[in-house]
Amino acid sequence: MRQFLHLAAGLICLLGSTKLAAQNLENPVEYMNFISKQQENISKKFMSYTSAAAHGKRAKKVESLRSKLLDEVQESRMNISGMGSFKGDKEYRDTAVNFMKLYFNVLNEDYSKIINMEEIAEQSYDGMEAYMLAQEMVDRKLEEGNTRMKEASARFAAKNNVNLVDGKSELGDMMKQVSLMNKHYHDVYLIFFKPFKQEAYLMEAIEKGNITGIEQNKSSLLKYAQDGLEKLKDLKGFQGDMSIVNTAKAMLNFYIKEVEKSNSVSDYFLTKERFESIKKEYEKKGSPAKADVDAYNKAVGDINKASQAYNNNNQLLNQLRKDALENWNNSVNAFLDNHTPHYK
Repeated sequence: MRQFLHLAAGLICLLGSTKLAAQNLENPVEYMNFISKQQENISKKFMSYTSAAAHGKRAKKVESLRSKLLDEVQESRMNISGMGSFKGDKEYRDTAVNFMKLYFNVLNEDYSKIINMEEIAEQSYDGMEAYMLAQEMVDRKLEEGNTRMKEASARFAAKNNVNLVDGKSELGDMMKQVSLMNKHYHDVYLIFFKPFKQEAYLMEAIEKGNITGIEQNKSSLLKYAQDGLEKLKDLKGFQGDMSIVNTAKAMLNFYIKEVEKSNSVSDYFLTKERFESIKKEYEKKGSPAKADVDAYNKAVGDINKASQAYNNNNQLLNQLRKDALENWNNSVNAFLDNHTPHYK
């Protein structure tokens, strides 16, 4: 859910960024100001909601802010709907109403669909890619709606001799900051997630003692980690911050090391298979010959040695994995916290 909150905030670049310079045309200016104020109010509420979600506020508070935001959107839509047309021209007003409807549907219906995809997204790389694509589609929908709103505003101003002067908007800058930050995070996250998920398949094969599956998944894990490192070379830091790029690199380097150290895993299961076969045959013999005893004792030594190597390797990899994942998670949390603007 956190990913969606950041993403949705990023492209709702509403309206407080336009300053109006009147040319003795008070009525059309006031008309535009009324709509602009409604939209600016919603933008501020949305930024507060996003900031609370990003900076670790309680889930109950975040959901309360979303509920209030939905109410505010509906109220603003009704306020704009209640305006009369301007000298018979309804286009600007109706475009603003439609944008509020779009905004409400994104927060309500699209939001719910994306939240429902979240659990599925964790199950596979394709699922995660689809999850992020759904977020991007929401972004495009909002961006298209925002473009229509700006174009309608420009047409209204031109028809009514209102001079629109682009001005600096702190809120608009915050929205843009979140959008750019989220794009960088998603680029890095997908590179990280592919080998992350592949390692889970490797762990499953190891748990089942599936030697063929272990070797196949090792090969895929190595490829994905190496490909990911190549992709990370092309990524720049976000506003000079290379933190999640660097911890993603560390994570992928761990996976390469894991593959290199996984020979003992396959050796262990092969040795275990041989031992169980020898043990089975040995136990069938009531009076085993010396050669049988020697072969069995050697097999016991081999399995003990392989088990020790396997256990030692597991302990090492488990600790390295734990450290790498903690660093990755901490760096992501710090990155999102540091670069999401605080807004009350």
